[in-house]
Amino acid sequence: MAEPLKEGDRVVVSNREVTDDDVKSGLFYNHYRGLTGLVQKVYENVGEMAITIDDASLAESVRTRHYEVRDAMKQKWLDGLSEEQRSRLSDVEKDFNLRYSIVIAISDVSISHEPAPVLAAVAPAPVEAVPHRKTAAEIEAEEAAYIASKLEQA
Repeated sequence: MAEPLKEGDRVVVSNREVTDDDVKSGLFYNHYRGLTGLVQKVYENVGEMAITIDDASLAESVRTRHYEVRDAMKQKWLDGLSEEQRSRLSDVEKDFNLRYSIVIAISDVSISHEPAPVLAAVAPAPVEAVPHRKTAAEIEAEEAAYIASKLEQA
């Protein structure tokens, strides 16, 4: 008997057709076929596992959408920070990685003896520069200048 799968094992998802039972359980979809990744967690008691999928094994359309969502989430996160907080972040801290994970039946995966697939020079989409947020002092100075100009005109 083969050794049970454990966290950290590299696995490949079976290349089989979806059945009615799969539709009911929600544990297998056509776009899972042939995906590779690392076992994140094994739930032996229910016969399921969570797998973090290798980006390079995703279909191009799924991978593109995954990156779009990642970039939107990163931008939303950066927009929620003050300019001071953003300036304190290192490049490593600004690196926002979103994992593509699935939950699947243990019986639908097998150990992969292939190395992780690598995408050729895929860089995340550039994040647009965050516009400068005026400080309270800058706003007050602009208001004072505006009021002074109106008084001069009167």
